[in-house]
Amino acid sequence: MSKNCWAFVAIIAALCFCMVCGCTSDAAPANDAGQITTEEKSLIVYSGAGLREPMDEIAQVYEEQTGTVIKYTFAGSAQLLSQMELLNEGDCYMPGARAYLDSAAEKGFISESEDVIYHVLAFAVKPGNPKNITCLKDLTEDGVTVAIGEPTANAVGKATKKIYDKAGLWEDLQDNIIVRSATVNELIVYMNMGQADAAIIWEDLLGGSNVEQVDIPQEEGFVKVVPVATLSFSDNPAEAKAFADFVASDEGKAIFVKHGFETYPSAKYGDA
Repeated sequence: MSKNCWAFVAIIAALCFCMVCGCTSDAAPANDAGQITTEEKSLIVYSGAGLREPMDEIAQVYEEQTGTVIKYTFAGSAQLLSQMELLNEGDCYMPGARAYLDSAAEKGFISESEDVIYHVLAFAVKPGNPKNITCLKDLTEDGVTVAIGEPTANAVGKATKKIYDKAGLWEDLQDNIIVRSATVNELIVYMNMGQADAAIIWEDLLGGSNVEQVDIPQEEGFVKVVPVATLSFSDNPAEAKAFADFVASDEGKAIFVKHGFETYPSAKYGDA
């Protein structure tokens, strides 16, 4: 064979080698059945912002045990409900109070639910309680600055309005309110910065803060059960139920206890 022919054969062989390499280097791994395995298992979970710390830890533990990735949306409970209504997607919902779950159920969004923890309102005050806050009326006194959750945006704000309406003090409170936060977590920030004399907040959020907790008298206060639910439009109903069951399990509840929550059922609060 001539030198030219040998050169031609070498070029063809090199091209074939490159084509083979190019076809195999970017291929996704396959399982034994020849199926692509790059897609991760994941769930979309809507959660009240005040539940972020325990829910983040629950997601970490659950992913380690099952390989399923939990993708949270944290916000005020009303905002989450609006988002679900707009998108019609997601797998689980855990708002800050059962009332939001009831609203979601009326819209046909809920498949099933389980009660998990309690939310209990308390006063957050500056260290030493310099304004001597002990009851609802104390927040209406002259010279007391107050931070609350926005009643139309989150569960803590809605609960605050409810107890002040019940006491006939909601209008008296208005002049003292300097902050209406979109999420309950913002209230902690305002109090840690000394921006208000008092805030009304879930007691489970106060453990690691720089403020002091004052219990609201039981006859004036607010205690509500917080559930977790699976959503009717979930694309993964079996996996959604498995995650909701884990949240409501003894292992899931132990994580909530670690973060300062009272778990359901409790002899102290009953069905609230």
